[in-house]
Amino acid sequence: MLISNTCMCSESPEDNCYGECWDLAFDEFAIQTEPLFKDNQVNFFIEGFPVWNGTRRGGFEASNARELIGQITPPRTEWSLTYSVEGEVLTGTLSHHDGSGVITVTKRL
Repeated sequence: MLISNTCMCSESPEDNCYGECWDLAFDEFAIQTEPLFKDNQVNFFIEGFPVWNGTRRGGFEASNARELIGQITPPRTEWSLTYSVEGEVLTGTLSHHDGSGVITVTKRL
């Protein structure tokens, strides 16, 4: 699956992905990540977040898909995420202006 904050799904490319295009991509992300929120679990751990000088890892909280996407993507820049969810693990390739790399998001016990 692919989600991005830039859109190419309208007749002309948009700088930011809002409206129906974003809604469709985000709705699919929410459906795919639903298993991550079983049992009201909100503590997660991300590994491999790409930054200009390598990768970062750390814990965060998210109680729904909107909070999750905000935690696993960079703020104030264009990004794209190709992802899959298997069981309670999200893996994907995150690309943005500082780099790209494979991320893994797991629930913390």
